[in-house]
Amino acid sequence: MVLSGLGRLGLWLHLRGRHPAMPDRIALSPGDGPLLVMRATPEAHAAATQVGARLVKARPDLRILSLGTAGAPDPAEDPAAAERLIDQARPFALLLLGADLPAGLITAAAARDIPIILGDAHLDPQDGGWSLRAAMRRALLGEMQAVMVADADSYDTARRMGISRRRLTMTGPVTQIHEPLSCTEAERAGFAQLMSGRHAWLAACVPPSEEAAVVEAHRAALRLSHRALLFLVPDSAERADALADEIEASGLIVARRTADEEPIEEVQVMISDGPTEMGLWYRLAPVTYLGGTLSGDDANSRNPFEPAALGSAIVHGPATDRFATEWRQLDGAHAARRVSDAEDLAGAIAELSQPDLIATLASNAWTVSTGGVGVAMQIAAPVLKVLEERPA
Repeated sequence: MVLSGLGRLGLWLHLRGRHPAMPDRIALSPGDGPLLVMRATPEAHAAATQVGARLVKARPDLRILSLGTAGAPDPAEDPAAAERLIDQARPFALLLLGADLPAGLITAAAARDIPIILGDAHLDPQDGGWSLRAAMRRALLGEMQAVMVADADSYDTARRMGISRRRLTMTGPVTQIHEPLSCTEAERAGFAQLMSGRHAWLAACVPPSEEAAVVEAHRAALRLSHRALLFLVPDSAERADALADEIEASGLIVARRTADEEPIEEVQVMISDGPTEMGLWYRLAPVTYLGGTLSGDDANSRNPFEPAALGSAIVHGPATDRFATEWRQLDGAHAARRVSDAEDLAGAIAELSQPDLIATLASNAWTVSTGGVGVAMQIAAPVLKVLEERPA
């Protein structure tokens, strides 16, 4: 491993004294097929599952040693333990998934000329700087035969770290595939005909703490488009009728799903009777605000890949811990609109009455939410190439 002086110092300080207990022998999968060592961060679990499936489908004789699982402890930061693992497993390659660059493992593999491949990586912009940590990570990343990053910002960071375009690919993230929520097609078609080209948006599973902000956002939309329609889904079915009464009292015309009313021309707000028909509302609304993300009252918030998979552009607040991985993937791909407060939400909803803005967000979101298999195949490709080119 060729390191700069700063990178060598950073690596020495990072690994100094890191010697977790490791077994003398590693349990390997039975068989005599080629063995791949794979390490994934918790955030990259979906990537590990899908990439592993692609690899085994292409090479049924392939054995995969997944570090951190039962029988395969993770020697990420212990060079001596990593050397024992590499020497026992004798892998043809090391596949790393996620943002971590495990120094001990990379050092041991590089010293033995084991090809190292990094996939589904999200890089910190600070990695492109000149701190001791950045110098160490730059040196470790330089050992990779192929680097596949999940978003444009990570690609730019990798270029600043000196990774050549020949070794660098932006794949997008590996995402879990979710089957689109269903609805009754006849009902969807009937509603769509009633709406007759009106601009519509959905506020999904809105807690009481966000109801006022959603209504004000709709008033902002009405000022730009007097025919705008809001589908409002409270986070509890029990809240539907009381919410409808409050909105009617504020001067807006409301239709109630509980009364089998329909969104005719005069209706400005359609109140759902709870989150049981989300597949219908996602299909009808080209824009969706996912409730709970503005206030953090997110016990009933929805997975953002639900509207993404059905072509609805997504707006969300700063509280994204509940589906942190999904939000990180969408935001990294410029596939969602983030707002900071109620005023910002109103501005975003009004602005997203423009079809071109909606189409860009919705297309990016659909690509992220449905692209898991294709990205997994992209990450698997350089692993399979190493396998094909290795000596018999």
